[in-house]
Amino acid sequence: MSCSIIICTYNGETKLQNTLKAIINQETTFPWELIIIDNNSSDNTFSFSESLLKNSGIDYRIERFSKPGKMYAFWHGISFAKYAFILDCDDDNELFPDFLEEGLKILNAKPKLGALGSLGILPAQKVPDWFNQFSKSYALGPQGRNLEPLPKFAYLYGAGCFYRKSILNDLSEKEFESLLSCRKGEELTSGGDVEFCHAIQLLGYDLMYSETLKFFHNIGSERISFEYYLRLKRGISSSFPILASYNLDTYPAFNDFRKHLISSFFLLVKGIIKTAFLPQNNYQRKVDYVVVRAKFFAFLKNYQVAVDGYKRNQKIFGS
Repeated sequence: MSCSIIICTYNGETKLQNTLKAIINQETTFPWELIIIDNNSSDNTFSFSESLLKNSGIDYRIERFSKPGKMYAFWHGISFAKYAFILDCDDDNELFPDFLEEGLKILNAKPKLGALGSLGILPAQKVPDWFNQFSKSYALGPQGRNLEPLPKFAYLYGAGCFYRKSILNDLSEKEFESLLSCRKGEELTSGGDVEFCHAIQLLGYDLMYSETLKFFHNIGSERISFEYYLRLKRGISSSFPILASYNLDTYPAFNDFRKHLISSFFLLVKGIIKTAFLPQNNYQRKVDYVVVRAKFFAFLKNYQVAVDGYKRNQKIFGS
């Protein structure tokens, strides 16, 4: 009952050093492996990773994968994994030395636990006054009560998240495919980790968060700007309304889901009108302005994907 760590990276040469050193220095009582998926990088990610790992003594492999999109790369990594648990480690995550050991203890003790989230910590650095209000979007901070099941239709951020491989295999056998690609190169699209969590809950498994599983999230000062954060929120909003297609409890019939989509559209229109006339004199209003517009255009783009996704999800998860 060991672990396969998967790192999906695009142009990660400048970020991977601390990440890989922390993985090499994991203190465990069981074997584990590292799988790096070089997702269409244009820098020296592959050779840099090889140079750091070749004399490390750990079990690793590095694979190139040309189709852009983190979730596509992640599924590719799963196909190589040989252990019972999968750890999604971003290329800027610096795991604490006991991360694997503590994570596997929890997972082995809780057979109904499908995904286990951790605590992202920003290394000591100066941050602007708006940052703490919105830090969860950066995969930072607590994600719930320690080792208590999250409510239905909740989620964990993908960074530093363990998954039970048997569940992912089950999803694959049911012909489940991620509707969301997550990040593609420099695009800040997201939602694939949320999608995973919804699918895991629909199969009857729990999501939990552990405050003892910690990692430094080395996001870099260039990403701690409000302009970058607004880009990030646009990317997060780009999944709308696809994720709602998993909420089969609230929308048990297709007509229920279709009514929800229509209602959502008119709420977005109202939101656009409202935010257009409100002064953008604080950070939250600026975020609201960007988000409602991003969701509006995402709705127009993703409507049919959401409809088709709902019908597929009914076939896979419907009772």
